Parts: sequence; C-alpha cells; structure tokens
Amino acid sequence: MTPTVATYFSARPDPTGPSDAVDGAVATVRARSSRDLLAAVPYLLGYRPRESLVVVCVGARGTVDLVVRVALDDLHLAGAVRDRASDPVGRLVAALHRTSATDLLIAVHTAREPSTFRPRVEPVLAALERVADVEPWLVSPHGYRGLDCDDAACCPPEGHPPTDLEHRAVNAALVVAGCAVADSPEDAYRIRPAPEPCRARAARAATRAERAGRAHDVERDAEPGAGRDAECGAERGGAPDVAGGAAARARRRTAGYDLWCELVRHAAREADAGPPGAAALPPARLGRLAVALGDLAVRDAVLLSLVPGGEDVARRTASARPGPGSRVPASSARGAHPSPDGPPGPGAGEDAADGGVEAATARAVARVVDPRVAVVPDPAVARSATLVLEQVVAHVPRRRHAPALTLLAFLAWWQGDGGRAAHRLQEATSADTGYRLAALLGAVLDAGVPPGWVRS
Repeated sequence: MTPTVATYFSARPDPTGPSDAVDGAVATVRARSSRDLLAAVPYLLGYRPRESLVVVCVGARGTVDLVVRVALDDLHLAGAVRDRASDPVGRLVAALHRTSATDLLIAVHTAREPSTFRPRVEPVLAALERVADVEPWLVSPHGYRGLDCDDAACCPPEGHPPTDLEHRAVNAALVVAGCAVADSPEDAYRIRPAPEPCRARAARAATRAERAGRAHDVERDAEPGAGRDAECGAERGGAPDVAGGAAARARRRTAGYDLWCELVRHAAREADAGPPGAAALPPARLGRLAVALGDLAVRDAVLLSLVPGGEDVARRTASARPGPGSRVPASSARGAHPSPDGPPGPGAGEDAADGGVEAATARAVARVVDPRVAVVPDPAVARSATLVLEQVVAHVPRRRHAPALTLLAFLAWWQGDGGRAAHRLQEATSADTGYRLAALLGAVLDAGVPPGWVRS
C-alpha cells in the first residue's frame, strides 16, 4: 500500500500574509510567531491531525506555500530498508523542492512516548534539514513544546497547555476568514447521504434517463442500413452519415451540459440566500445529471467549464459540434475521445478562427497546469460546482459516483487541497476500479505535482 502524503497548497486563507489583506477573493491572516503557525495547522488541514507529522513550508515571500501531512505509521524506522515507491519521505522532499521553501515548521502530533516515535521522525528531520531551516515541535494531548528544547524556562517538560494553541488571535481570524476544523479527516471529507425519499426520486430519474438513452441507441442501431450509411458517408469525404444518431447524441450531451449549468446557477443562488450546507437541489435533476456525467464528453465539458474562459470550448465539447468549414472525424461518434476513457481531450472538428476545440481545450488546461498562464480557481464557481457534485454523490447509488467524485478531486487538487483530492479519488476508485481519469489524477497526486498557480 502506498503511504499517504497529503499535500495542501495555500489557495485558502494564508496565515502569514498581511492582516486583513485581500488577494482576489481570499482574505489572508498574519501569523506573528511559530506558535501562531502551530495553532493554524488544524485550520490549514481542515481537521485535527492525530499520530501525524505535519510540515508547514514557509516560502521566500513569507507565505505558507505548502502543508504536508504524513501518518507516523507510514514513516520508516531509522535504518530500515525502503524502496522509492513506498518512501513518503522522498515524496515529501520532492514536493518541497517544487516550492521556494526557506523555513519548515515541523509538528509531530502524537500521544506516544518519545522512544516510540523518535526513531521514525529523526530520519525525516535529517532529510528536511537539507532542504531548509527546520523548527520541530511536539503536540500531544497534554501540551506542546519544542521537540528538542531542553530549556525548562522556554518549554516546561510537560509542555505548554493545549489551550494556549486553541485560543490565539490567529485562530479567531481564521474562523472569520471561513476556515473550519473537523475532528478527523473522515469527518472533514464525509458526504452525507440525502434523505431516503430524495435518493429514491433521484434513482428513479436516473433509471429513466438511462433507459431513454439505451432505447434511442437500440432504435438507431436497428434502422436498416445504419452501419452502411456511416461507411458511405466516410467514403464521400464528408461527415459520416450517422446524422440521426450523431445529432441525437449531440442533443443529449448538450442537454446534459445545460442541466449542469442550470444546477450550478441554482446552487449559487441557494448558497447566497442561506447558510452554508443548507442548499437543496432538485433530486430528479441530480439523478439525470449523474447519468449525463457518465458520458465522457459531458464530463469533460463540465471539467472545462470550471476553468475561466472555458465556457465556449466546454459547450462545443459537450455537443461535439465542428467549427465552420471543418470535417467531423470518425471519432466524433464516440464523443471525440480516442480511448474509452481519458483526460479532457479534443472535441469534433477545428474552427479556422482559433484552431478548434483541441487548441481551445489545450489553452483551458494550460490555465490549470502551466505556471506561465495558470490561474487560481474562481472561489464562487468552485463553491457552486462542489455543491452540485457533492449533492449528486449524496443522492445517487454508489455505482454512479465515480465521475462526480473524480471531478470533486480535480477541484480539490486545483484549490490546493491534496488531502481532500486523495480522499475523493480513493472513493471514486472504490466505486469504479477502472475509472481512468481517477487513475490519471491519482498519478499526479502521488508524484506531488501541484497546480500551476503554485509554481507561478
């Protein structure tokens, strides 16, 4: 089993920035001491770490560039033989090298005796000291202290009282900035099922939508000469003559994408009108959206719609419509994806003005991964999209969860929350072990690759 190395990049409120400053739509909070940073750790993670080693990376600009959590049990004992695939320390160091780390605050959160955790922690400290200046702390249920401090006037042997970390000004500022702390990762990431009547309505709507799509495909395939017409159309050098089938699929995909846009707008209105988590979306529409997301063209269109400026290419990806004067490749019958599943890819056709859907998709994806042009996700769009996708998961059967969970993982990774992204991918893989987009995004997380804005 690969050890968990959960990385969190600072797209959220930054505890080292100027007090009450605003960077875009994200307020920043100043940490005036190492103890403030230590107190901020649960807010940066979103939960209280237990039996964990947490690394807070402060970059050259004095900002928190990265937070990493590793379970103590995933750390190797000193001198133990380890291979690269199972070495969380190597992955941790690789992630730090992608930042401008100058100082590292290390927090060992544990209830264990020093003799049991030090053999695991010491090799990590030695490795990290080669990256940047290290300041290690011990946080236990009884108190906190410098890990190596032997000055009783500075750090009493039993540690400073835990309440000293719980009632600092930085904590209040982070709460005001919108940060919350759960008791565990499971509590922080849990998507609670909707009430049973709502789930039943969503399931019935999903079943009807799925049957309607299958019935259309069966009817089209049963038409005399359907397969031969497609071959003849390709031989004539024009669009394959599956006009009825392709046009109907395009309409279904467009309807699925329109449903997504409608629900995102609905979620935005609900979020603005009521308290967080109180928004309620129509169960039947959530069920139909779950089926639509099972179509790769719709799923990819939804992903592209999350990127600023990606709305046009998202719609063309959903409809698989060519631009003016373009020719429709045979792959358009499958939603313009060369494989049964894959990352967001080119749609059908090329537009003479902008190089087509493929080029427009590349530009949209670059705004996520390329540090030269990368952007931070729009907080309002991310909030509304997350609400819709989480409600899809809450309303439909588990076998339909993989697309929504993978999109949630993408959003979490793009926002810098690698821990949440990893959790969502684990859930997606559990729902569908062969879901390739989840596997591709999982490889990105395993390699510790941050979104582009982190490296810009």
